[in-house]
Amino acid sequence: MPPRLFTLLAAAAAALLVPSCASLAGPAPAPAGQGAALRAIHVSYAAAVEALKEALEEDDLLLARSTTRQLQGRLNRELDSAISLPQARTRTDNVAALTLSGDLPSRESVEAALIALERFENIIDGRERLRAVSLRIELRRRPGEEMVEAWLTGESAWTEALTIRPFAASILIGRLHIDKGGFEVNWTESVVLEDAVELSLPPGAAASRLLAALPIQVPVGAMATRMSVTLVCTGGELEQAGEPFPAREISVAEGERTDIAGWIPTGLVEPQRLVQLVEQGRGATDVLLECAIRIAPSRREEALDGLGRAVQTLPPEAVGPVVPAIRWLMGVRGVDGFGRDERDWKELLVERYDRRVESGELEGVPAIR
Repeated sequence: MPPRLFTLLAAAAAALLVPSCASLAGPAPAPAGQGAALRAIHVSYAAAVEALKEALEEDDLLLARSTTRQLQGRLNRELDSAISLPQARTRTDNVAALTLSGDLPSRESVEAALIALERFENIIDGRERLRAVSLRIELRRRPGEEMVEAWLTGESAWTEALTIRPFAASILIGRLHIDKGGFEVNWTESVVLEDAVELSLPPGAAASRLLAALPIQVPVGAMATRMSVTLVCTGGELEQAGEPFPAREISVAEGERTDIAGWIPTGLVEPQRLVQLVEQGRGATDVLLECAIRIAPSRREEALDGLGRAVQTLPPEAVGPVVPAIRWLMGVRGVDGFGRDERDWKELLVERYDRRVESGELEGVPAIR
């Protein structure tokens, strides 16, 4: 068992098994308004609640579920023996005195803890369902038009139908234009989605809904434009059979597409073609960049692996012409990365290659420097 998990389990167990203990400050007042139930929880439950919160912060749903069940059992037992504050004020026995002094939790305090526990369970239920859902943005070109449709697409492995509702949703559109000299222009735009976003997912199936239609833009002089679309929201909720569950974080994979200028061939290029040109020193910047642009997105990692081997024996100045192609393959934008410094890019590719070889992701021999 990992040390961190053992520590959390121990803390949760200790908090749940400790008997109700005295609070030097006496019973906590029960303020009105949102969050009142949580603030009115007796001090003897505080450690268990903190352990539960910590498990949720680390997204350890197994530990969080176990902690709630143990705390639920303890609260149910103590609810039977606890007396209310009005009752305590009319009695003169030790139980009443201990309740009024805060040494024992009152019935109100136990009920407040039960209410808070229900909220925690609702959060756990929501996260379990959200884990069974994968969401992404798909960019689909309209046939015969210079337009792209952004679709929110989801797949669910949950056994019942779910509805996902992101709150205050907008889309962030990024465009990277690049010309034959490797000069880059970045542009971003945020578009608020006026209509509420809602995606209903059948059990064990996929579904999509249209978010927006966007123009394709490849400026005059640009070789290609890479467009990315990301869904931004302030959390949201899930619904199952009319029952809502909170979803504080909704993760949606961004959509990406590349549009190439009309004077460039559209056929795909094998990654090895780019690697061979670099090894042989036969490619100018525009030739190498055209190859990189025409490599399928799913094979960009393969191209970077080959370049990591190829540049090991090249002098830094020979890496200069390929830098724009490397930046394109790595998805680097704007001021990210190292600009045009050939030595930095060579070092970055070699370190990446060594790291993948050492981790077993790539077969090869680490670089000799």
